[in-house]
Order: sequence, then C-alpha cells, then structure tokens
Amino acid sequence: MFQSLRRWPAALLAAPVLLCLASGRARAQTFDEALEQCQAVTTPAALTTCAATQDPLKGGGAVISDEGDVTVTVFGGATNTSYAITFASNAIPPQTTTLGSLMTDANGNGHFRKDAFFKFGTVGAGNVVLTSTAGEEFVTGLTVSTVGFGTRRDFQPGLVRCTDVTVPGTLSGCGSDSLNSGRVDVEEDDGATLIHVSGARPSTSYTALFVSPSGTSVTLGTVGPTNKAGSATLLVGTPNPELPLNTIASGEIVLQSSSTNEFMSGFKVDQKFVRPKVGASTLEPCGSITDPVLTNCGSDPLDTGSFKVEAGGQIIVTLKGASPSTNYEAWFRPIDDSADQDTGIALPTDANGDAKSTGKFFTSNEVASGTIVVKHTADDFDQFLGGYETH
Repeated sequence: MFQSLRRWPAALLAAPVLLCLASGRARAQTFDEALEQCQAVTTPAALTTCAATQDPLKGGGAVISDEGDVTVTVFGGATNTSYAITFASNAIPPQTTTLGSLMTDANGNGHFRKDAFFKFGTVGAGNVVLTSTAGEEFVTGLTVSTVGFGTRRDFQPGLVRCTDVTVPGTLSGCGSDSLNSGRVDVEEDDGATLIHVSGARPSTSYTALFVSPSGTSVTLGTVGPTNKAGSATLLVGTPNPELPLNTIASGEIVLQSSSTNEFMSGFKVDQKFVRPKVGASTLEPCGSITDPVLTNCGSDPLDTGSFKVEAGGQIIVTLKGASPSTNYEAWFRPIDDSADQDTGIALPTDANGDAKSTGKFFTSNEVASGTIVVKHTADDFDQFLGGYETH
C-alpha cells in the first residue's frame, strides 16, 4: 500500500487507504512492533536504561492480539540466555506488567507465547521490554531500512484512548475525546507513515507525536481536522523528515488536542478469546478398513478406541478391548505419506486390553494434517488407525 505514497499525492490516496482501513483486520487495535537493541535507539532520544554491554539481535518482535494473546520472538540474540519480558509504560518512573520469560537456544533464537494473557476489555499503552541480568537488552520500536527495501517487520500498533488505559497502569492528565478505533503504520522500508482515527471528536485536529520514555518527542504531523464521523488520516510519504532512512526508534505515538493527551499507541482486547481448534477421531483396526484397503496391518482386536489433539498440542489416546498386557505406541502419520513420526506416547494395556495415555507432541501455533497410528513397540505393523465406520 505505501509504495504508492512515493508516486501519487496524498489526496488521491485517501479513498483507497480509508477503504483498506475499513476492513475487519484494520479495525483491530492490536500491538505489532519489531524488537530493537536498546542501545541502538536514537529517536526520539537515546534510552538510558540499557545494559552496559548489549546482546546481539538479528530480528524479532512482539504482538498483542485483540483477543489478549501475547507472542514475543527473538532471532539471533545471545545464546542459551533467559530474558524477562515486561510491558512498560512511558511514565517516569515507568510502570510495568510482567509477561513472562523467554529462553534462547544454541542459535540465539527464542519464542514466548501466552494465549489470552490479557482479559477481555483490557486497554494497554507502552512498549515490550526484554531484560537480561545485565539490564534492558531489547525494546519494541522500528527500524527504517538503510537501503530502501524491507528486511524487517513494520511498526503497527493500535491507538487507544489515554483515559481508558489500565495496563501497565492508569495515566493522568488525559483528555476525554471519543475513539472507536485507531491505527499507526510505519513502513520499515522507507519510513512512510499512516495514522488513522475513527469515531473521534468531529471537526478536531490532533498533533501526532513520537514520544520517548524520557519525554523527548518529535512531531510527525497533524491528524485532521476530523469529519462529521470523527475520522481523519495523516499520510506522510517519503522522504519522511522525522523518520528518514537508517532511523532506529522506540517510544509511543501520542495524539494531542490542545496539548492534552487523547490517544496513544497500544492495544485493546475487544474480542472474546476463542480456543484453538482441536482434532478428534475414533480408532479402527487396520484390517477392518475397506476404504482404502490397507496392506501393512496387524491383527490385534479392538472394541473401541479414539484419539484427541488438544489446543496445547497434547495428544490423548484411548484403547479398549485391545490385546491384553501389550505394549503399544502412538505415531503421527502426515497426510503426504511421509515417514511416520513417533509421538513418544506409550500405551501399555492392562489385563482387559485397556489403555489411556497423554503426551505433548505438537508445538504452539502448528497446523498439522494427518492421523494417529497405533503400533506394537516391537514391530512396524499398523494395528489401529484414525477412521470412521458407517452402517
């Protein structure tokens, strides 16, 4: 979308941009920003709380969804290192909410995910901060490319009402203007900027500031005056005088009316949490399956059986009336018929041929397609597979 900012005047772009912002995804007041090295930040001002010796960082970012999910990723950080994750306000001293911790592997990569961390109705404003034992290492913000094409994520926080913020703490000195939704988008490849508000106070202009934790700020432009519906859009093409190439920035976007803070970058949890999908199926004896006819079948009996994949990646397998006192194991067979994957879930049956076992196999945010196959631990014959029986 922002490539066009370099070719046509803003007036010609207003209609399509607003049309894009009217989509469901654009209305969501989510938080999505890259991670930056603390000492690398220079805009609106250098940060003063950084670790003396900075850990490396190749990339990463933080996302807070409109369902309250929190995701933080680090690529190319210090190896085998633990980082405490907080959400910090721009207040002095900063207010903080602890999100959790992230452990990197031997490559310096790490991932943190917590579904529905923030509950429905939560409104937050601030930045995600990763801290090691030495001090602050990484903060959310933005990098404008040095070469004019994108290699990292864009800067895309939502806008929320200052007076509604409760995380990490309430704010003082806020105005009372209305806001249905708001969004910021700074393109990483060239610094082109869009700030949009909807349902704000009609016939009002807002000064858009990029404010550092120290209070230092730069003015990005004016949003408005708003129309009768309280909507207005600021478009800043390239070169962006405040966010030129090679800028590394961190802080908050603040919209002021008559020098009073009305809106600021953050997130709003306005969607009820929806649990991830799960998979479940009955298990059928391999030799009884007729569509298709299978060839690598064992001959063990089975009265009933089932498996269930839970939202957290756990697999629950149940057998009733299989061979008594027999050691079975569950495998995952991908739909592309590639090699079976051992789930590590052992199913030793009792004297009645019954067994039930649970094990974690799938990772977070994984989408898989295939079935569960149960075999003896001592051979490779398929005994029971996910399927269905009609009558």
